[in-house]
Amino acid sequence: MMSTVSALAEWFAQFGIPVYQEGDVPDDAEAPYITLPIKEPEWDRQTAYHFMVWYKSTSNLALIQKADEIVAAVGVGVRIPCQGGVLVLWPDTPLMQEQLDGDYRGMYISLILNAYHMPGV
Repeated sequence: MMSTVSALAEWFAQFGIPVYQEGDVPDDAEAPYITLPIKEPEWDRQTAYHFMVWYKSTSNLALIQKADEIVAAVGVGVRIPCQGGVLVLWPDTPLMQEQLDGDYRGMYISLILNAYHMPGV
């Protein structure tokens, strides 16, 4: 599982905003940031995978631009090297959904995750 968590965090970090695990965002964190779940599918199975992009704003413009940037990088499927193998992220449907939480605007992005590496790595 550590291989999957590390590879996903590194891949999402390329988008220039902090990346945190869901439920583990520091109290003093300032938006924008990305939150990721911790999931590990069996090597021969897929699992639903989502992440959130968060902005503190009254406008959706920056949020939609960042979400579009990440979704464009996923494309029709992206391979992410990891220790002992490779991860693959695929778009799922609905691909993007807006979420509102007080002063924060989020984009819930749905993907499918395959983890082709030995379990426990």
